[in-house]
Amino acid sequence: MAPTKAADANLAPLLRYFVGIDLIVETKHGRSFRGALTSADGYMNLVLKRVDKKRRKEPPTVTTADDQEVFDWVHIRGPTIRYIVFGANIDIAGVIKAGKDRERAASDKYRRGIRKAPK
Repeated sequence: MAPTKAADANLAPLLRYFVGIDLIVETKHGRSFRGALTSADGYMNLVLKRVDKKRRKEPPTVTTADDQEVFDWVHIRGPTIRYIVFGANIDIAGVIKAGKDRERAASDKYRRGIRKAPK
């Protein structure tokens, strides 16, 4: 088996390819956030929009209105994330490939000088 680079074994740099995709993020504090990914950085800090927040109860009981909230935007710090759940119908390899192709095309466009400086 070929050795892998640390960047290849880390999810954080790949999250930028999932912008616009709905996902569920559970934090170490027992809160669950469901929303569309708006941005992600190398530290795995996430910004979600159209977010439903639920609080996990110990032991599980009936969910009340106090346990669920809706937000327009939520920023989640990377170190507080326990796990991220992508939808079952998401082709993860396809999304990453499309994201890399998009970045490559933008880089080629920039190199060819198509991007013009403002006058």
